[in-house]
Amino acid sequence: MTAPPVVYRERRKRLAAKLRRPMVVPAGFAPARNYPGNPYPFRAGSTYLYLGGPPIEGAAWVVESGSDGDAGCTLLRPPPDPDDALWFGKLPTDVELAEAAGLADSRVIDIDRFGSRRSDLVACHISPSCVRSLKWVAGLGLKPAGEDELSAVIELRLVKDEHELNAMRHAADVSIAAHLAALAATITGRREADVAAAFAAVLEAHNCRNSFTPIITVRGETLHGQGYGNTLHDGALLLVDGGAEEPGGYACDITRTYPVNGRWAGLQRHLYDTVLRAQRQAVAACVPGRRYRDIHDLTAQWLCEGLVQADLLRGDAVELARRGAHTLFFPHGLGHLIGLDAHDMEDFGDLAGYSPGRKRRAEFGHKFLRLDRDLEAGMTVTIEPGIYFVPAIWQRDDLVSPFMGVVNRPAVEALLSERFGGIRIEDTICVRESAGPENLTELLPKDADALAELVGTAGAPSEV
Repeated sequence: MTAPPVVYRERRKRLAAKLRRPMVVPAGFAPARNYPGNPYPFRAGSTYLYLGGPPIEGAAWVVESGSDGDAGCTLLRPPPDPDDALWFGKLPTDVELAEAAGLADSRVIDIDRFGSRRSDLVACHISPSCVRSLKWVAGLGLKPAGEDELSAVIELRLVKDEHELNAMRHAADVSIAAHLAALAATITGRREADVAAAFAAVLEAHNCRNSFTPIITVRGETLHGQGYGNTLHDGALLLVDGGAEEPGGYACDITRTYPVNGRWAGLQRHLYDTVLRAQRQAVAACVPGRRYRDIHDLTAQWLCEGLVQADLLRGDAVELARRGAHTLFFPHGLGHLIGLDAHDMEDFGDLAGYSPGRKRRAEFGHKFLRLDRDLEAGMTVTIEPGIYFVPAIWQRDDLVSPFMGVVNRPAVEALLSERFGGIRIEDTICVRESAGPENLTELLPKDADALAELVGTAGAPSEV
């Protein structure tokens, strides 16, 4: 549990004040591999955790309208089985569950008792997308939460309290140690899998899990690359995008890119410094009241400046960004919300990422921006600009032809033939009321020379 019981009770009270009908929030179940007793690791639903749910498979919250966070709230847990202790050891008692969640003991009940109320229950649900939970809420006749109900949860979860931030700082510390281990394990001739193993070992040693499947690849132009089968060949850039999720469910997300051999070559250094300069300026712009989409658009201008200096684009950087020329090199959004999930609340769709009245733009590149809100103190976001040379983009006339007059196509083709790859730099940021944003991951070096010095040091994983 990442917070004291009174904090969870207050969260439920604040949610209940916005509800017109009860809300049921299941924890979910671990999906089975080939039979129920051989499951994938269980991870409770994020809204369930936020409300103070202990990480118990098959449990659920019921939060009634007008509740004070105790009375009117019920923690449902699966009925105990006499054989549970044989397989799982001693399990927490109802008294211990109630104490951790901030409830009276009587408000922890057998979930089967709750099921008998199905005939007169008029409630909504926020359920993880797991088959067993969805089947359970359907059997009770519950309907998915509507926009107003989801918005009530989003409003609470958008701004992180100090308990949440402390959990995210711990996730950041472990993530930094994992990235340092990855840097040390990067040696020419080894495999991406060797780096992935070094990264994973640090998370495991600190009782954390991946906040998402790490991207560790010399093919950084593939934005969500899968697998670790490539060789770390001389002259390549290695992109490492990964983070830890601490035991309470709070996430971190970091990306670093560096030369496999520890030496920047030619245009690699210029383009890296271009991305780094844009990333630092974007981080500094994360202040209360600033519209995230505006920071994304400014970042496009800053990237265009470096691309013009490299003679990959020609013209005025502001005008190039306005036209969208940067999307040929920077096709994704600047970042996303982060918290209880690396992509916090994306299970609610754009309702979480986009303020009321705002919608995604339709143009290529812009349409992938996951966040368009005015920043508030306590919001946590990622800032992750990049420059990539993606063959699939340059093979599409519909994307490239509008910019033929401003693109140095021969220079781009030369980099594509060399399989230049991609560069991304990412940090996890908390917006603060004063003194500028807090970069939770700033202790992981990102200066080009500082990074290069750490490559291939092959030391023991760093301690947190």
